[in-house]
Amino acid sequence: MKPWIATANSANRTGLTPPASQRGALKPRLAGAIARRAIIVTWLCGLGALCTFVPYLPGTIMPDSLRWLAGLASHWQWLYAGLALTGAVLTACLRPARPWQVLAPVAMVAAAWLHQLPQAEARTAHNQSSVTLTVVSANLNFERTDHAALAAWLLSANAPDAIALQEFTPSAMAMVNRPEVLAAYPHRVLEPSDDQFGLGVLSKYPIASAEKVPAADVLATLKLRLVLDVQGQKLALTAVHPMPPISAPYAQERDASLRLEARLLADSGLPGILLGDMNDSPWSTGLQATAPLRRASGLAPTWPNLGGWLSVLPLDHVLVTPGVRADGAGWGVDLGSDHRPVRVRLAL
Repeated sequence: MKPWIATANSANRTGLTPPASQRGALKPRLAGAIARRAIIVTWLCGLGALCTFVPYLPGTIMPDSLRWLAGLASHWQWLYAGLALTGAVLTACLRPARPWQVLAPVAMVAAAWLHQLPQAEARTAHNQSSVTLTVVSANLNFERTDHAALAAWLLSANAPDAIALQEFTPSAMAMVNRPEVLAAYPHRVLEPSDDQFGLGVLSKYPIASAEKVPAADVLATLKLRLVLDVQGQKLALTAVHPMPPISAPYAQERDASLRLEARLLADSGLPGILLGDMNDSPWSTGLQATAPLRRASGLAPTWPNLGGWLSVLPLDHVLVTPGVRADGAGWGVDLGSDHRPVRVRLAL
């Protein structure tokens, strides 16, 4: 037995089982490797966050053909913020003597969050008697034919006063034309389509005027311009669903379309709302072009709707003209679509 024991001990000494000193040295090396990767990820997030400022660069530095790519990168601010925060915490814990290595990228992410479409003013005590209404923007997903969840919501006590429906299809048209839904929403402008670009607006309040603006070319999409009579107060409402920015021309058309609708609302002399799936985030060029309109629907992500609880990009919005106040915003009922509806309470 003794020779065998001696052989085993000799094997341990030759490296089959690292001695305690070597095992202890593994921990700092592992911590250093994790810290280095955390720093790299944090810097990548900081650079991604800075894409929101690219549109302000002169054309000699950033050609239009590349601006739309920066716009795509600027959408992911929720992801950048989460990963940058994680990287900063890991760096501070694993390299406590050198946390300054991630201060700059964290500042980049913070700057992007500070630079976004301004939020609408909140309703305050002195205007509690204002006319109020609840509006919703909901992308139904044109591939769905089961709209039972939407019907139940529209007939519930929690139903909105007005709702703009994107990807409004003939099957959705059949649902909203049911007698009980028609009774709940007697005022409507509907333009269904078999593709992603049908639109519909349902309202409990009378529609004083309505205009369907058809797509002028393959880059453009349908728009609905309405004026509602809300307890004697006229309210302009425009529903949109521009094309996703899959190329520079599509991104430029989206931006130009949103800019035009925002200007028309701002110049109308009425309180106004621009709402829909805008295929853009508050950090990108499209929504930045809608000034002086302000964001009433918050920054909650709406796409993709993963299981009714997780989304990444805020692409669905309710924007309002100055003077329209926000009295609360959040997600609407999960309709089984790939988008989550946005719901906003407004005071006129």
